[in-house]
Amino acid sequence: MDLKQYGEIIKFAIEKETGAFNFYTRASQVAKYSGARELFVDFAKEEAKHRKLLEDVTVEKIAELKIETVPNLKISDYMIDVEFSPDLSYADILRVAMKMEERSLKLYTDLKETAKDREMIKLFEFLASQEARHKYGLEKKYDEDILK
Repeated sequence: MDLKQYGEIIKFAIEKETGAFNFYTRASQVAKYSGARELFVDFAKEEAKHRKLLEDVTVEKIAELKIETVPNLKISDYMIDVEFSPDLSYADILRVAMKMEERSLKLYTDLKETAKDREMIKLFEFLASQEARHKYGLEKKYDEDILK
């Protein structure tokens, strides 16, 4: 596998992870409740890990990745996009985050489908599973905190 041929795709994925990190950092700063702040800080840390993985990707590191199966509550599937602003409620911030993770999951799933190398397929499958885990976590929080 030639990682250089995937350079533009990986660079794009790094930009997406950086954007997600920035979103969760901003969300943690505007969240009114300490539990929400902690939740968004944790998600920001996860996105930073993904960015680091992509920045330092090697065939050996890809081989070590563990792909998990994640349930899909499909809550975000029925929501419309909400534009982020500092005055959003906790529920709206969760909606923005769920839709963002939904788009990231789709991106990595689509990249996995178009990849030709076994290693790149595994990398994108891993990243898709990570985004699915984020989406699930957000949907679960939304279900527990908002829909209850």
